[in-house]
Amino acid sequence: MKVWDLHCDTLYQLRKAENEGTPYLFEKNDRHISLEGLKKGDYLLQCFACFVDKKEDEGNLLAACMEEADVFYQLLEAHPEELMQIRTPEDIRRLETSGRIGAMLTVEEGGVCLDQAGILRDLYRLGVRMMTLTWNYENGLASPNLVPENDDEPCYPAEGKGLKEKGLEFLAEMERLHMIADVSHLSDGGIRDMLKFAERPFAASHSNARSVCGHVRNLTDEFLRGMGEKGCIAGLNYCPMFVDPDYGKKKTSDLRSTVHGLALHARHMMNVGGEDLVALGSDFDGIDGDLEIPDASQMERMAVGFLDEGFTSREVEKIFWKNAKRFFEENL
Repeated sequence: MKVWDLHCDTLYQLRKAENEGTPYLFEKNDRHISLEGLKKGDYLLQCFACFVDKKEDEGNLLAACMEEADVFYQLLEAHPEELMQIRTPEDIRRLETSGRIGAMLTVEEGGVCLDQAGILRDLYRLGVRMMTLTWNYENGLASPNLVPENDDEPCYPAEGKGLKEKGLEFLAEMERLHMIADVSHLSDGGIRDMLKFAERPFAASHSNARSVCGHVRNLTDEFLRGMGEKGCIAGLNYCPMFVDPDYGKKKTSDLRSTVHGLALHARHMMNVGGEDLVALGSDFDGIDGDLEIPDASQMERMAVGFLDEGFTSREVEKIFWKNAKRFFEENL
């Protein structure tokens, strides 16, 4: 079963390890994502996020982002026969017959743009094709639902905070560029503004269903329904806190990410938002905890598990890669 994954934090982990003097190999490692694992997992495409953490990179968000973009290009240069950068719909159409794994550059944290549209355009020129408006800190564009300094479990949604004026400006420019706006991490008010003001489909690259697991990082039925009507896409996140239906009832350390739990989210999201809405957004290399699918190499187990949960082969194909392929072909 082919796999198209909307989000991982592998570039951050590679940059962090290099800066700490503990570099590891992308080709083969014991992390979630490796070239070997992508091959074994039959990946058609992996979205690689330039992720920055304001606390770690205060005052240097753009520099940190550019370092991770450089890591991305080093991977492409080191593996030209195995990785293929995806920038355009034409690239996607060539990918299936290329024999290579697609690699798309994205950004997690719109604050890297420093509220300057010129930097946004430069990121697009660099190959960035999707960007979250926020991570877990307020920035000049919008506010998140979850703030690290106030992340006691269970968390509660930030109320009354929509897109800022600069956020609306960036949305318009991203739509003009055909850079996908990503609402994972965005506040409820911000997602409502996206549903109101966005003229093009957008993504929630790594978010699940709040009706199944009540974490605020997940999407409400209101959002799932609205996103489905707007032609958007949402990638299933494998993090135990966002998967386990017992979130809020168990200690965080006791939560589990299981194929059954992910199937519950996928079925609910399809029922509410339509079968074209749901994709995969593992958040690999950005999550920890008890994962039944421990790395990219094990995705066939997940596909078989979804079939065992009652999904048809057609539905599993749509979730695993076809919805994402169609979405990006239509919207890049």
